[in-house]
Amino acid sequence: MKKTGLFLLLSLAFACQQNKAPKGIIEKDKMQNLMLDMQLTDAYLNQVYNQDTMKMQAHSRYLYVFKKHKTDSAKYVRSLEYYSKDPKVLSAMYTAISDSLTRLQTKLQTPPKAKKKKAPKKLKKATNDLSTK
Repeated sequence: MKKTGLFLLLSLAFACQQNKAPKGIIEKDKMQNLMLDMQLTDAYLNQVYNQDTMKMQAHSRYLYVFKKHKTDSAKYVRSLEYYSKDPKVLSAMYTAISDSLTRLQTKLQTPPKAKKKKAPKKLKKATNDLSTK
């Protein structure tokens, strides 16, 4: 009975730890946001027709993404390899990224709503103090 209780306790402890990324790995939510920005950067770079220009811009744009997320390319690659070991987790991350991209696309394609103009307030008739004197 003690062994079963100990086993259940250890199983629960390890199950709870799986939600947190190991040391040196970007946490799942942060990694998802980083991957989203990488997808947006890739999409932008694919629109650049001149290959030389694209190569020059790629380095600085990827550096900007890593700086924005306070990480570097080595940690990104390690994290991507880590999440790739669990296809269900990686698939769920890509589904969330795809949903975010769809929402962003819809937002960008929707024309802004026109603000209703308020009718000008009627001015009170000014009293002429000079005419009464």
